[in-house]
Amino acid sequence: MTGRNESLDKCFSLADLHHVGVVVADIEQAAADVERIYGTPVALFDETRFTCRIRGIEQTVVQRIGLTPGPPHLELLREVRGSEIWTPVPGIHHLGFVVDDLASAAGELERAGAPVWMAGVRRGICPAGATYHRDPLGQVFELLDRALADSMARRIDHSGLRS
Repeated sequence: MTGRNESLDKCFSLADLHHVGVVVADIEQAAADVERIYGTPVALFDETRFTCRIRGIEQTVVQRIGLTPGPPHLELLREVRGSEIWTPVPGIHHLGFVVDDLASAAGELERAGAPVWMAGVRRGICPAGATYHRDPLGQVFELLDRALADSMARRIDHSGLRS
């Protein structure tokens, strides 16, 4: 008995890390620090409104992110004051993985013991775009819909950074 969740293996692999997410209070300063310290530019995107369910309660937040070329990418997320999700923590906030079927992969993670903490909502459909899951170790995993990941990669390309 391996203890592996073969159904989850079909959804994504830990070997396919897409990004490491870090929540920061000052995204412009964080982007400048990443470039200065690591020599890696960060494409900062415009603010967007993001509708999601956090612990099942629907809300809309204004978010701003930045991405380094990759994958794997370093994803900077601007703090959302008052949010239990987008609050700076020491070190890594979450690890992100791309999936082809977000609803199936999110369901598999839930069944394996990592419940949905946050799920995106689009046109009344949930989950849409992304989900965050907290596992029994306290780690946060993001599942990112492939279409959204591809859209983000195009935004990096259009910013002049190579992905």
